[in-house]
Amino acid sequence: MRSYKIYFLLILLLPFTAFTQRSTFPYRLSYSLDISLTVGNLVLVGTNRAIKAHLSVPKADEILQLDRERLFYLDRISFRTYNSTTERVSHYAMLTTITLPVLLATYSKSFSHLSTMAVMGIETYTTTLLVVQTLKALTRRPRPEMYTDEYDIMRYKGIESLNAFPSGHTAMAFAAAGFVHSCQEVFKQQSLWATFLMYSTYTSAVISGFLRYYSGVHHLTDVMTGAVLGWSIGYFIPKIHLQTRRSNHSIQLTPTANGMIHCALNF
Repeated sequence: MRSYKIYFLLILLLPFTAFTQRSTFPYRLSYSLDISLTVGNLVLVGTNRAIKAHLSVPKADEILQLDRERLFYLDRISFRTYNSTTERVSHYAMLTTITLPVLLATYSKSFSHLSTMAVMGIETYTTTLLVVQTLKALTRRPRPEMYTDEYDIMRYKGIESLNAFPSGHTAMAFAAAGFVHSCQEVFKQQSLWATFLMYSTYTSAVISGFLRYYSGVHHLTDVMTGAVLGWSIGYFIPKIHLQTRRSNHSIQLTPTANGMIHCALNF
C-alpha cells in the first residue's frame, strides 16, 4: 500500500503549484474536481482492503471442480496454457507503455503546465489501478492455469490465483494510450513526433495486452475488458480537466422596434 500513499501525496501537493499561475494552457486543476477524484480513490482503497480481508486461498477441492468446458465460449476456444517467458516480456511491455505519456511533457511551457499534466497522469493510473483491483476482488475469476494440471498455487501466492478479471497490465497500458490520445486531440499537434507518440503508445498497449493473453495468464475476455476499462479512464480524465474558456462567453443586449430588449448569450 506504500505506492498508494505516494500517489495520493502527489495528488494533494502538485495542485498547489498548478493553481498559482493562470495561462492559456487547455487544462486546469480545481479543488472540487481533484479532491473528488482523490476521495473516490480513497474509497476504492478502503473497499478493496475490506473485501480482501475476507478472501481465502482456493482449496484443492474447489480447484478440482473447475471445468474448462464451463468457460465463456470465446475464452474456451481461445484458451492458452501458461508460458513464463512470455509473461516476463509482458511486464516489460506494460512498463514501456505507461512511461510513454511522459513525452507529453514537451507540450508544457512551464512548471505549472507540467504539474497539471503530472496530476492528471497520476489520477489516471491511480484510478485505473484501484478500479481493476476492486473488480478482481469482487469477481474472483480463476486464472487459465487453474484449469490445467500444471497449476502451481505457490507461483500465484494463493489468493492471486483468482485475480484474472480484468487484466491489470492491459488496463494500465490502455489507460496510457487513452491518455495520450485525449491530450493529442486537445493539443491538435500534426507533427511527425506527435503522430509517432500516439501510434507507438497504442502499438505498445496492444502488444502488452496480447502478451498477457498469449502467456496464458489471462483469458481473452480479461484482456478485452481491461483494454476498454483502461482506455476509458485514460481518455476521459483529461477531458474533465479541460478549462472553460469564459473569455469566449458574451451577452448581447439589442433594443427592438417595439421597445423591448433582445438578449442573446454567445458561447
